[in-house]
Amino acid sequence: MRVFISGATGVLGRRVVQRLSEGGHEVVGLSRSQANSGWLEQNGAEARTGDLFDQEQMTELTADCDAILHLATAIPTKARTKTADWQMNDHIRRDGTRVLVEAAIRNKCKLYVQQSITLIYGEQNGNWVDEESSIPAKQPSILESAVDMEQIIQDAIQQHDLPAITLRFGSFYSHDSAQTQAMLQLVQKGFFPIAGDGQVYWNLIHVDDAASAVATAVDNYQAGLGETFNICDDEPVYYSELMRFIAETLGARKPVRFPRFLNNLMLGSHVAGAIFASARCRNEKVKETLEWKPRFESYREGYRSVIGKWLES
Repeated sequence: MRVFISGATGVLGRRVVQRLSEGGHEVVGLSRSQANSGWLEQNGAEARTGDLFDQEQMTELTADCDAILHLATAIPTKARTKTADWQMNDHIRRDGTRVLVEAAIRNKCKLYVQQSITLIYGEQNGNWVDEESSIPAKQPSILESAVDMEQIIQDAIQQHDLPAITLRFGSFYSHDSAQTQAMLQLVQKGFFPIAGDGQVYWNLIHVDDAASAVATAVDNYQAGLGETFNICDDEPVYYSELMRFIAETLGARKPVRFPRFLNNLMLGSHVAGAIFASARCRNEKVKETLEWKPRFESYREGYRSVIGKWLES
């Protein structure tokens, strides 16, 4: 297939471009700079320059494409953010999604893939959730746009028969992720604390595995049309356990503890409310339906690989 990708030069997008190109697909990447266009062309993709929020332009740019993958994000990289720092990410999730969905409908694409996030399951007191679990109506402000984005997809499926697949990813990590690098640096220096008892489950996915899930969704798309899938590894992990494992692997001292209520002061309630909600996500549906499974089955294998590459870089 000829596949159009927004976010084609991001941490996830680059891996997806390479996997799809190696798999025999013709890849078209949305580019906003000469450097990004150069990278796409060097990796077997066609670069097309455009404005994600321009409906007519996006419809024209995707007119000859069989599939559209919306993988663009704008996650802030600084430690403490204001809600204003998340506005572009919200804009991409809401308005970028509306534009690309409309383009897929007008161009009669065979497939539309939407990147979403498992954090929208919210506080489940550590219980297991799957794709049929209810999504809390009240969300931290930075996740409201993710819920809206999924609703845009569902409305288009019901009203226009949009051939869509939604992938709810666990939290990304990789050696080349700015967020992962910042966390490893803080843990190595002993400055990454554990809030309270740290008994909060996190659902993780190595970015290499996230990319393989996207490629699998493209290859096996007919089996997944209209569906939502959790994309995470096999072992949700307590936040405290993950931090201790990373510190031990790095040879750093054990993370210090501080009262949990300080999370809001350090990170802001809009972020703390999202990342410190506890749920365990099942991934059986994607394994059975799309025949995908993660290479890194748990954080142990994944972070050992990431830390090794990070230390070498």
